Parts: sequence; structure tokens; C-alpha cells
Amino acid sequence: MSTLVIGASGLVGYEFYRQMGDAGEDKGEWHFTYNSKKTRDFLQLDATNADAVSEIVGELEPNLIILPAAYANVNGCETEKELARANNVGIVKNVLEAAGKSCRIVFFSTDYLFDGKKGPYDEAAKPNPINYYGKLKLECEQLLAASGNPHLIVRTTGVFGYEAQHKNFLYRVTENLGAGKTLELPNDQFANATYVRDLVSATLELLDMKKSGVYNVAGPEIFSKDALARVYAEFYGLDVSLIIGKPTSSFPSIAPRPMKGGLKTTKSEALGITVRKVREALADMKKRKRLDDSY
Repeated sequence: MSTLVIGASGLVGYEFYRQMGDAGEDKGEWHFTYNSKKTRDFLQLDATNADAVSEIVGELEPNLIILPAAYANVNGCETEKELARANNVGIVKNVLEAAGKSCRIVFFSTDYLFDGKKGPYDEAAKPNPINYYGKLKLECEQLLAASGNPHLIVRTTGVFGYEAQHKNFLYRVTENLGAGKTLELPNDQFANATYVRDLVSATLELLDMKKSGVYNVAGPEIFSKDALARVYAEFYGLDVSLIIGKPTSSFPSIAPRPMKGGLKTTKSEALGITVRKVREALADMKKRKRLDDSY
């Protein structure tokens, strides 16, 4: 069994490396790619380059390809549509063209598939994306559904955890408040908060159970942006008074956002798959930081 994780430098991809990088022979061979220079045990790959994807897939002959690689800057997707398409739809197309029909594909999707009028959403809800990022993710899902490849689509949202690039919302909150800066955040955009360690563990469980199709994996709590920021601030002993909640209409934004978003997880919970609440996850992060110096 050979597994290829494309995009191992990001939040979700690196968590696969943390959990499976030294998994042992019983878990098969695991390979991880990075977009720029070679680092750690990663292979360099520009996944937007069809020839490069074809070459690495041909060399490794993976039975399973996991695809956390994506361009997820929601405003950037509106202003740089060509770049966004290449790094979302383009990557999926390149992988499908390079992989044999028996190769299993895992893809990570989002609650931004929906318009945010009646969330949270289950797997059967009809997509209606209101921004280009959501439209690209929907197109990726449709490509996988039509491909004939066995595939697993994991929809998630609000993912947080340790990340080398400090991109996720947790870092935005802690770094700004830690510097004594005021942080103005929407108080009317709602979604789950999902611990990356549990997201990856859940995905591995779904793979072990040979599941296919669409599964929602997300945290059990739904927060507004400002409320979640306060949970982060309280846990790290930061000044909660620096967080100011305002309606979305107060913020200049290029891309519209779903307001009442989030995901229902009844389907995955029925399989015994759970994600920890935010405070439990933060406590785990703190403990794990002491035990693991990979960050």
C-alpha cells in the first residue's frame, strides 16, 4: 500500500505527516509533497503542473492520494481567479489524469458550498455557493463524482491547530491580542470550529472503514467569529476586551460569506467518529506542544 499526500506543508497536510510520517510498515509507505524547496522528508511538487504530477504518480504508483492542497484565500479567489482555479480545480484534474481508475482519492471540501441561509448543513443539502472559492470546491467535488475513481470527500470548516505558516484563525487571534492590538471580528457569521488533529484522525478512520462518498467532519460547537476568538483568548490568558464584535456589513470584503454556515455531523458520529470541543482541543494542543517539537 502506497499513499501520497499532496500539500503536506499546510495545516491539514502537515497533520497527516505528524500522524503518519513514521507510522511503520503495517501502515504502508507514506509520501508527502511540498510546493517549494525540499524540506524534511517531503518531495518537491508543483501540483498545478500536470507533467510533474504525472511523473511523481508514475514513479510512486500510489493506491491512495490525499489532497489537502488548495488555494483557500476566499478574497484572493475572487481577485485571482486564474490562480485560484489552477490551485483547486487544476490540481484535482491533474491528479485524476495521472492516477489509474483504481487509485482512491481523498479530497477536503467546505461549508462554503452553501449560501449560509439555513445552516448548519448535512451531506444531502443542495449546494449553492455564493463566492468563487465555494464554486471551485463544488466543481472539484463534481469532478471526483464523475471520475469513476473510488473517492472520499471530507467536508469541514473552521480548522485550527499548530501550523508552520501561522495562517489559521487561532494564530490571527493570539498573535494580534498578544501584541496588544484590537481585533474587530464579525459577530453574525457562524460555523463549527474543528481541531485539525481530530479531522485527520477521523479521515484515517473513514479510510480504515473503506468509506466513500461525502462525510462531514467538524467540531461539535458552532460559534460566531468574535465568540470563538474570545474562547481562544480566554484559554491563553489574553485580553478579551480587545475583541470587538461587529456585523459583517461593517467590514469591507471582496467575497460574500455564508452567514449561518457550519456542518451537521450526524452521519460520521453514527460511525463513532467524534471531534473534540474547542477547549478540550486547545488543552490537547498545549500538552502536545510539550511532547512534540516538530513546530
